[in-house]
Amino acid sequence: MEESPFASLKAALRGTLITREDEDAFTAARSRGWNRDLNLRANPLAFAVVSGVRDIVTTVNYCRSNKIPIAVRGKGAHSPYGMANNAVVIDLMKMTAVSVDPEKKLAYIQAGADGGDVDHETALHNLICITGSVSHTGFAGVALGGGLGHLSRWLGPVVDSIVSYEMVTAAGEVIRVDEASDPELFWGMRGNGASFGIVTEFVVRLRDMPNGGIIRSAPILWAADKAKEVMTSWMGRIGRGDRKETETLQFVFMHSPDGLPVCGVVPLIVGETEAAAKATCDELASFGGGAQVRHDTQLPYTALQAALDTLVPFNTNYWDKGVFINWDPRDTSAVNSIVDVAVKHWSEKPEFASKLSTFILFMEVDAAVGRADPASTSFAGRKGRLWCSCITSWPDDDASQRAASKRWCGELVAKLSRFHVTSYLNNAMPESEAEMLEVFPQDTMKRLRALKEKVDPNNVFKTGAWQYEANK
Repeated sequence: MEESPFASLKAALRGTLITREDEDAFTAARSRGWNRDLNLRANPLAFAVVSGVRDIVTTVNYCRSNKIPIAVRGKGAHSPYGMANNAVVIDLMKMTAVSVDPEKKLAYIQAGADGGDVDHETALHNLICITGSVSHTGFAGVALGGGLGHLSRWLGPVVDSIVSYEMVTAAGEVIRVDEASDPELFWGMRGNGASFGIVTEFVVRLRDMPNGGIIRSAPILWAADKAKEVMTSWMGRIGRGDRKETETLQFVFMHSPDGLPVCGVVPLIVGETEAAAKATCDELASFGGGAQVRHDTQLPYTALQAALDTLVPFNTNYWDKGVFINWDPRDTSAVNSIVDVAVKHWSEKPEFASKLSTFILFMEVDAAVGRADPASTSFAGRKGRLWCSCITSWPDDDASQRAASKRWCGELVAKLSRFHVTSYLNNAMPESEAEMLEVFPQDTMKRLRALKEKVDPNNVFKTGAWQYEANK
């Protein structure tokens, strides 16, 4: 290490290098992340707020030569791997450009962009690709772990639409990766992409959005004491074999604006007439003797994407964990068991948990997600019918509240173990090799490790999914 740490790196960057010596700027950079819990626990050496690809190459070469760990985050700053102790954080917050080729139906997305940046540009041409379920979630963080969103039942995961990546390797080289140039690396990037390099640009295939981007959505709500009856009816509806892939029906436990616990069905209906979409919602609203509140309406897809933004604000303490489950819809016992687990678990949420940002969400992820050949990508979440995710927020920087929050989220996964088929890397929060094997099957893991040894033998990118510090 040079006598004046980071002096040569700072001089070589067109962007900004913020070190611990720049106390106020460093604190602000550290606090920019979405999850306050991670902001407080992780103490990087510096933040390299890069201006472009060359700054990334310069920083990677510097860190490799000086044996300094690297973490990467974008504008969204949601990922637990976006900060690490005694690492240099390569911050892509200024690399947020999105351009669309409407003729080829392709989007060129810089890796710092968030979902809202993508939706803003694609919607201009009535085109769409999957982003996260919250518009301020970074696109790269979602995509590199597989990429599930509100309409994945129709569009599949992001990885199935990726055409190519531009990326910086551990050797500091800028390469373009696609099926033809390097099929093995292209396979590995689509499911565990954060482990093999730093993506600087995604090229993503887009789909036409019918009805000018207008869908029917927004929650249909019941009081919490109706949850068992309503969820059972919902389970029956989503188990039907005659449904279109353009109909997605999510189930959620949450709180109303006045803080009361409620449950709801969130319809996402694409491509239907307003009358047909409303008829579907009328059926849903009849569950449980009739909904207490109906918000379902015709609205732009981009409005749905931004609807949750204020419910999960930045710099708040969060923990989330989830699992993919499947069952035979004809098995009444299985349906009842899943419903009972969900209803009881919601009743056991920590008393201190934020009423704004505490949810249990059941998102449909069958249909298009499961249609692709499982061997075509390293993303392993192809077999589930539902992605069951538990998220909570706690108000105080208190270790006991953190522990209780982790325990509550983890217990939902444990209670659903009978129906568990795999986990989703982006909210599996693995803390050990055994938990990592719940995300990737043994054969996939073996193949990923061989690829890691080939493209990053010195483990320059050590703060990705195989490094568990961020999850403990």
